[in-house]
Amino acid sequence: MENNRAYIKHAILAAKKAGKLLIELTPTIPLSAIERKKLMDEADRKVHDSIYETLRKAFPNQRYLSVFSENQSFITDGALWIIDPIVGLGNFGHGNPHYALSIALNIDDLTNVGVIYNPVFDELFTCIIGQGAYLNNNLINVSKTSHLKHALLSTRFPYDLSKEDPSTLNIYHDMTLNTEGVLNHATATLDLAYVAAGRIDGFWAKGMNAWDLTAAALLIKEAGGKVTTFSGNNHSMESTEIIATNGAIHKEVLNIILKKIKETKT
Repeated sequence: MENNRAYIKHAILAAKKAGKLLIELTPTIPLSAIERKKLMDEADRKVHDSIYETLRKAFPNQRYLSVFSENQSFITDGALWIIDPIVGLGNFGHGNPHYALSIALNIDDLTNVGVIYNPVFDELFTCIIGQGAYLNNNLINVSKTSHLKHALLSTRFPYDLSKEDPSTLNIYHDMTLNTEGVLNHATATLDLAYVAAGRIDGFWAKGMNAWDLTAAALLIKEAGGKVTTFSGNNHSMESTEIIATNGAIHKEVLNIILKKIKETKT
């Protein structure tokens, strides 16, 4: 327990420091495609290194996982920090303020701490296992929406839809028809934080990485929500797909996904 408080203290310090850097790097004028790509690549690395250096200074003997890790195999023994320096990298490159950074800590394959930070709006989502979910130190909970027809959902499409099976767009089509609407902010982790805060009732996506989902999955659970895979199994760090909801609409969301996947295969 005491260790988790120390861990989250340093994770917050890392997030705040990196968030300040991220604001400084955000473009203030439109860029060409070449300029934008160069900025995104450089910023992603700089923000990552800022987070890494802050945590490494405090915890020199622990291990780290991110898109920049040479070894991206899953470590299930001991402490593993999981870092996503810019969630919504494309949004950042366009100067769109819907982006964030994410830090999680797994200990012996169990997520103990999660931090998600949007520096533009200074919104800091935090959680420690068994101690609830918070936004800027205020306790948050998932929404009370009880039926899918009254729900606002969000998703994130894979980068190349042309290579996806038809179920991806078929699921989106049916979700749109059966809800109040489906958003696509292209920022999975931040949208998942919004599920925890009750701003969105549910989220689904596939083709994800551990750094996209680990902090957010704990945040939603601590806020009283439900997180599974597309098959309805418990979500784990190795999962590349996610359904996250307030719990009350989870079965309806899961049923649509399973139905559309089955129809695509027949």
